[in-house]
Amino acid sequence: MKTLIIIANLFLLVSISNSQNWITIGGNLQRNGLSEITGPNSVTSPFWTVNSTNATAWGNSIYTYADKFVTSRIVLSPYTGKVELRNINSGALIWEKMINAASRMYAVGFTEDAVYAHDYNTGILYALNISDGSVKWQISSDMFPGNTGLMFACDGDPIDKGRRINRNTGTVKWTNNYTIPVGPDGGFCIYGNTYYHWTGSVVTPKKLIAIDVNTGVTRYTSADLPGDGDQENDLCIGPEGTIYICRDGGALYAFQDNGTAFVQLWSRSPGYVVKGVGKDGSLYASNINDPSQFANSNIYRLDPFNGNLLDSAQIRTPLAYMSCGADSTIIVCTGETGNGRYVAFTPNLQTVKWTLNVPYNYYSGSNLGQNGIFIASGSGTEIKAYKTNHSIKPVADFKANKNYFLNIDTVSFFDQSSFNPTNWLWLMPGSNTPVSTSQNPENVRYNLQGTYPVTLIASNSFGSDTLVRTCYITVIPWMSVQQTGNEIPSEFSLSQNYPNPFNPATKIRFQIPASVETTRRVVSLRIYDISGKEISTLVNGELRPGVYEADWDASAYSSGIYFYTLTSGDFKETKKMMLIK
Repeated sequence: MKTLIIIANLFLLVSISNSQNWITIGGNLQRNGLSEITGPNSVTSPFWTVNSTNATAWGNSIYTYADKFVTSRIVLSPYTGKVELRNINSGALIWEKMINAASRMYAVGFTEDAVYAHDYNTGILYALNISDGSVKWQISSDMFPGNTGLMFACDGDPIDKGRRINRNTGTVKWTNNYTIPVGPDGGFCIYGNTYYHWTGSVVTPKKLIAIDVNTGVTRYTSADLPGDGDQENDLCIGPEGTIYICRDGGALYAFQDNGTAFVQLWSRSPGYVVKGVGKDGSLYASNINDPSQFANSNIYRLDPFNGNLLDSAQIRTPLAYMSCGADSTIIVCTGETGNGRYVAFTPNLQTVKWTLNVPYNYYSGSNLGQNGIFIASGSGTEIKAYKTNHSIKPVADFKANKNYFLNIDTVSFFDQSSFNPTNWLWLMPGSNTPVSTSQNPENVRYNLQGTYPVTLIASNSFGSDTLVRTCYITVIPWMSVQQTGNEIPSEFSLSQNYPNPFNPATKIRFQIPASVETTRRVVSLRIYDISGKEISTLVNGELRPGVYEADWDASAYSSGIYFYTLTSGDFKETKKMMLIK
């Protein structure tokens, strides 16, 4: 029985749901528009309608997190802008924000840590507190906030075009100054622990680049990809990790990252610009590689295995942004001027489910939020929401009252799932409450330093959904904060490695107790593969009592389960870890 539980937990660690939140351009870190949410099946009657006191010249990006959404209101004379945070269930204004009277504030991302906004006037990126819009931190940033959007690391750190920023303090963790063809340029994506973008100048070859999310180190680049001098087309990544990129004036390519290099799967010329992916893996793309001809473009469905054309929309429809909900409906945002529309298609693009006219929906996107709510915003003052009326299984989601804390503290978790779950199963390994069926587990304690995953399985009579957040909880020791330096452990302890899962490096923490017989202990810390073969020795010798950390770089090893064993005298303990590439 214990073995079955372990296997189930390992499966859950690698079965990561898209959840319900639309946190960046394209909804997720792969910018592919895929969502676990089922959106509205009709737009005949809005769920709610509000009128902002701030008229806007065009619709701006909409980001959702749980029961809130954020967007921007831009005017042109004088050119200024505000960010508005609203309740997703009513449209009610929670707060609005301008730093000063000249601010051009654009929302660029939304997570449980902050609303992220960029002032296009000053070039400053702000993290705003969700409770009141006050500034949590700020940092200079070169980005076009209209349609760029941030990326986020596993723990929630924002990543802004070759730079990872500490989500709590705003300090830079790493910077990679790779060359970008045209700036400020967005379109970067994340899959697993790798960040992908274009590199090359307007006079040098353009390549796909892979950067380690944890270290900022460039892993490798692709071969030269022929095309125009500039390069502004977005990247899009499929749910299995295939990277779809279209060169300006060149071909559409499909690449796989095998952990050591890019492998080209196929190319197609002329290039279509892939904007999203369907539930069956189909690619949805525009045939226009020239932005000046955007209004004359159409939406096409391509075969993900070779790029061949499968279908095209019978009603000519530009494709600026898209989403694909749990029911496979494709919702397209046309990004047009006075003819701006949202159009919902069947997956083969042959049937229009509904059309919603929203002029100047330039950057609004095709967001899907909690409980199937879709928000439409264009020019003027009006904002509308539409909601699914289907009775369906939940989409799991949760938050904690804190996710970075001392090991003397406790943490409480809160369910915020969609579609009315009636049962909950929480898995919190490493805590004093590893399993809970409460809707909102409270006062959970983690005694040892490390980074821990949390899983929620939410269910109702229609089915269940699982959300795994692999590096959600970070625990730091009270001893290191106090910096006493003279607290001696009273017993052996082998802590969970962190991060876990990891790629390519991880840390293993252990402590050696004091002894009346000797001031040193003979200690070994060894790594084994799943067959039991020893593959690395991290520690082998005498150590004084104290707390230690050992680093293991698994760059030379393939994805899979590994074990680490601490041995000293009669003490021996083994734990498992997972390498994902």
